[in-house]
Amino acid sequence: MSFLQLQGIGSVPAKQAGEIKIGDTLIWNYGYKSMVKNVTETKTKKSIIVTILEDDGNIYERRMTKTRLVGIAM
Repeated sequence: MSFLQLQGIGSVPAKQAGEIKIGDTLIWNYGYKSMVKNVTETKTKKSIIVTILEDDGNIYERRMTKTRLVGIAM
């Protein structure tokens, strides 16, 4: 298992963005969390677009390469 160093909280478990599934909870710097609502692959198949629901109730889209490490809540 991989680990990622995040600002404000330290080391957290991580996985590559290409392995993210619907329902996963992602952890960002300073402990912000978001839940994955949808994952879509781009035309080039090198990256993904993740639709996330933030703690504040807003829905956003983030584009990430498939090899990027992302913090995961266990």
